[in-house]
Amino acid sequence: MSFIEILDKKYPERIKHPTQTTDILPGIFYVYILTIGDRPVVVGHGRKNRAKVIFDSVEFTTSGHIKAFTVRLHSLFGEEGAIFGRHLIPCESKDEAKQIEAGIHREFGGNSLATPPRIRDQLFHDIAERSPAWMVLRMALASSFDGITDLKKWRREGILDDGTWSLVADRLKLKL
Repeated sequence: MSFIEILDKKYPERIKHPTQTTDILPGIFYVYILTIGDRPVVVGHGRKNRAKVIFDSVEFTTSGHIKAFTVRLHSLFGEEGAIFGRHLIPCESKDEAKQIEAGIHREFGGNSLATPPRIRDQLFHDIAERSPAWMVLRMALASSFDGITDLKKWRREGILDDGTWSLVADRLKLKL
């Protein structure tokens, strides 16, 4: 039985499969889930602004979400041909959303910010170790907030020079 089939059995007729951010309605608490294949990679809870992280891509960047960098790395450097699934569980309250999220984390995972070695290798491919670009990417990975937001702020603040920003932005497909 697949992960989503198990969830559907546990929460009958509640699992939604949005295809765009506009399918996430404002004012509702959700448990949001991004799967790759049949594995939950990101599981969280919150309203629309937090839930839209499951749509982070080259075209759409989520700001201010700790899991946004994780989603972007998987979308850029994950397995070729991997199937991304985006799922929502609408909840009656924040407390219900927190309980459902915690149960999914316990049973299936989806709360790790660890970057798989294969993705790290691709992220750092052809970037000289200890170079400024290497350093800021490492710092973004270690961020306790959102590495993407940190990188953009460092650029706006003039901390990243043109060459470093160009390499990092190109690698992560970022725009200011």
